[in-house]
Amino acid sequence: MITLSKRPLRRAAGNALIVTVMTMAIVGVWIGLALQYTDSVGRNVRRSILLRQATNIGDSSTEMAFAAWRSICRTNQTKVFKNSDFSGSIPSPTPADFPGVSQYTLTNFTVRALDSTWAPKAGGGATPAPIAGPNHGDLSYYYLATADVVLPTVSTPVGKTQDPTDPNNIVVRVRRVFQKETLSLWRYAIFFNDDLEIHPGAPMVVNGDVQTNGSLYTAHNTLTLNGKTTYVNSWSIGFMPGDGTHSETPSSPTWATGLPPAKDQAQQPYGVALTDYHQLIDYTTTPTTLDPYRLQSQAGVQVIIDAANAIQIYDGNGNLISTNGNGIGNGGRMKQDLLAAITTNETITDNREGATTGNASIRVATLDVGAVSNAIKNGDFGNNFNGIIYITDTSASADGIATKRAIRLKNGAKLPDGSGSSAPGLTIASANPVYVQGDYNTGSTPSAVPGATPTVQPPSNTGDPTQPTVAGYTRQPAAIIADAVNILSNSWIDSQSGTNPAAAPTTVNAGIISGNVPTGNGYYSGGVENFPRFLENWSGQVFTYYGSMIELYKSQQAIGHWGAANVYNPPNRAWYFDTNFISNPPPGLLASFNYRRSRWYTQ
Repeated sequence: MITLSKRPLRRAAGNALIVTVMTMAIVGVWIGLALQYTDSVGRNVRRSILLRQATNIGDSSTEMAFAAWRSICRTNQTKVFKNSDFSGSIPSPTPADFPGVSQYTLTNFTVRALDSTWAPKAGGGATPAPIAGPNHGDLSYYYLATADVVLPTVSTPVGKTQDPTDPNNIVVRVRRVFQKETLSLWRYAIFFNDDLEIHPGAPMVVNGDVQTNGSLYTAHNTLTLNGKTTYVNSWSIGFMPGDGTHSETPSSPTWATGLPPAKDQAQQPYGVALTDYHQLIDYTTTPTTLDPYRLQSQAGVQVIIDAANAIQIYDGNGNLISTNGNGIGNGGRMKQDLLAAITTNETITDNREGATTGNASIRVATLDVGAVSNAIKNGDFGNNFNGIIYITDTSASADGIATKRAIRLKNGAKLPDGSGSSAPGLTIASANPVYVQGDYNTGSTPSAVPGATPTVQPPSNTGDPTQPTVAGYTRQPAAIIADAVNILSNSWIDSQSGTNPAAAPTTVNAGIISGNVPTGNGYYSGGVENFPRFLENWSGQVFTYYGSMIELYKSQQAIGHWGAANVYNPPNRAWYFDTNFISNPPPGLLASFNYRRSRWYTQ
């Protein structure tokens, strides 16, 4: 009989148990690792979500700071604001601004000035360093907005939910640089706040930049644009709707290689969007929010003429100079000089105005610019005269029809050169139309005989348009700002006005800010080629111009339509952008202010 042993079976069962236990242990370890990994991933996901929330809160906070900062800066755009101007003035976000976040802490919510290296400047009185742009008058000021955000996690101990040093919390420090940019509008050869039409018959070359805040219309291949040309709305190789003057087939202008007209953002004068920029030249007796930019407020002297031709003179602070002894400068001689330089109650005939309004008779007050320039150079206007004269006749009809008034600038060939301790150059502004008679800012010597050729005149009057001044004279930064600007040649005589008299070669070196009468109802505005207005027969005669042409508003007093009969025959135009304006613009503030978001980063 054979007996089988049972011990090997017991060993096999024991081995199976060991394997099972080991397998369960291994599985348990893997399950533990999986749970640990899942928990870690969950924590990371939760932290990522919180990090994104914190970043969004910081970013949104700096956006709110930007809106408040820009609003504060716009209250006085010529002011460079200091740190204390924003302290307590920029409202902090509230929990209602972030409804999806139950708990957060926002600290270090500030706007501070930056130095030239973009480092924050301490102290309430600190202002940002001015950073010069490529053109004179172009400046940028930089500020830094900061927003530190703390979000607690489920691991954050009680009492530490607002502590940025606790490692369990999510902390994001958002930084955004704000830029205030000041750009001189004298950088442009042509700047139109409204629609811009350029339809020259004869060849016309524009060598500077061109900008319109409206639409651009070019329809002639005689036009060459060599600078950067930009528009806001649209560009059409054609004529503006409502123009009943042009019937020819439009053709494309030419432009510099790689520089076709291009769409760009608007450049609002002074950074202020107005429906009527004529306010900048209007006369008022009450303060306005536009005073930092209005020419009356900017002027170092105001000359106000009333219906009776009485003249009142005010200093740069708006104070009436009541007696000769109360003026600024040398014993009040400024007032005496101005009164001696003004002739009132003269009359000229403007057929362009007459054709539209039925009233061609213009009462003018003539300012002897040469006499004023000599007085400035002699120190009679004081050492602090800023080079801006505001002169206007307040008796003009608001509708430009019944009572027509104007200012005439005469004998303006030589302007202040800074030798009298005041700023070089001269800006003359008026709410009225201005008539510029004869060479202006050329160094010419006028003839003693009215209407005769100057005894000394620039080569530009005799065939060389590249020489717009006489030898030895340096043209000064100059501007003429008015409801409309009209050019009267060297041969102009008042008694012949209205007869389309023969013009003589004339040169004007000055920036022009003026209005126009817009295209519509079959009328053409005249375009850039007729932006300065004419009243003579210029056939075969040259008008040389160096400057910058800027249209900011519609004319309100000189409202005659372009194109009427018996007004003028066009000159041969020798027009150039005065590149001196880039480095040495005319006296006065003429700029656009842009507010931009610059660099964004976290610390």
